[in-house]
Amino acid sequence: MPESSILWQNEAKTVVLLDLPRSIEEAQYLSDNQMLPGHEPPDTTAPFRRLICSPAPEQPFVTPEPKSSDYAQPAISPAAQIAELMTMASVKSALDEISTSYQGPWCLPRLTSKPPAPVESKQIPTQPEGTAAPPKSTSTPTEPNPPPKATEDHSIIPTNQVDTPDSPYTPPNSHPLTGPFPSLSQTFSLILLDPPWPNRSVKRKRSSPAAYKPLPSLSSTHSLLSSFQITTLLSPDGLVAVWVTNSPRFTTLLLNDIFPYNWGIELVAEWTWVKVTSRGEPIVSLGSQWRKPYERLLIARKKGACAGAGGVKNKVIVSVPDIHSRKPNLKGLFEEMLPRGYTALEMFARNLTAGWWGWGDEVVKFQGGEYWAQEELVEGEEVVGPEGDLHENREEKTAGSARLEEDIAGNLSQIVQPG
Repeated sequence: MPESSILWQNEAKTVVLLDLPRSIEEAQYLSDNQMLPGHEPPDTTAPFRRLICSPAPEQPFVTPEPKSSDYAQPAISPAAQIAELMTMASVKSALDEISTSYQGPWCLPRLTSKPPAPVESKQIPTQPEGTAAPPKSTSTPTEPNPPPKATEDHSIIPTNQVDTPDSPYTPPNSHPLTGPFPSLSQTFSLILLDPPWPNRSVKRKRSSPAAYKPLPSLSSTHSLLSSFQITTLLSPDGLVAVWVTNSPRFTTLLLNDIFPYNWGIELVAEWTWVKVTSRGEPIVSLGSQWRKPYERLLIARKKGACAGAGGVKNKVIVSVPDIHSRKPNLKGLFEEMLPRGYTALEMFARNLTAGWWGWGDEVVKFQGGEYWAQEELVEGEEVVGPEGDLHENREEKTAGSARLEEDIAGNLSQIVQPG
């Protein structure tokens, strides 16, 4: 098995440097924790599949900022402002801890293009002298393995069962679901959701092949989320994890409405996914008014449920981002808290995870053969940005840390204290 997706983590496992593509690659295979006692262990002899990625960004993104000094940010409560500052402080602390404790690269080498298929050498037979050449075929060649077609309800119709390099790959024991959310009789130890939150920026950029269709409004988001019977689907001590953007109104919707009144759960931890360059700098400034270099995962469980050994801790997960909307697969991190032989469901999924159920309009979006290559075909195709040795870039790190402190201090001074 190739190098682990966890490049570094502290002793408490509250700060993790994670390679995003490798986390998805690892999730295509069953783990020991997914096997019940008495069952055969996972097959480790199968060829390892490599994910086709975008190059690792070397420099922070240039983001537009308000042109006028009179620009007024949307009004948010002092509590929301303080929560944002606490997140920024935890991000800065995590990056500083990695910088002082880890000297390796911020990401693994990436495969940025699909290697060509091996070409077999074929000897062209010579025509014996004095014999007639065979007649040429006049039939129209057909495509041997046409791609899968989708019906109006988005369910996949396999047109050919032969596994080819370009056919969608289904990880072992995964269960893809499409169309309207079905009625399921079983319960799950983990339910992970990545809702398509309303996003005007995404609506303007739908030309991107990886772009998703966001929900039109907050009210439509509420209607959709409240329609899911999470309480029925969740096992008594199970976890619900919801990705949320940095808009305070979405967090408020979950914590003050959906969680307590629709799903009967309560917040127990928050994980923050921080996006950095291949040199370890935040992908955008923490002080940016329109974008943040992090997203949050709110983790909850049923009210009064057993917390288990140690419960769920807050965590900062740092990684170099890939193509738009491709998040790290956190299967390995969740398995540290889940029982052996657990069951999991991912909602609004865009790729599959071995042993998990997955539901969404684009549940096999990134399972297509164009996104994957067999490891034995990969030779000299990997491209990655600078390794980002922290000590080689010490001056850049010091300057970046100072900018983070200025961002936090500047925002703190703008908080309106409650009367």
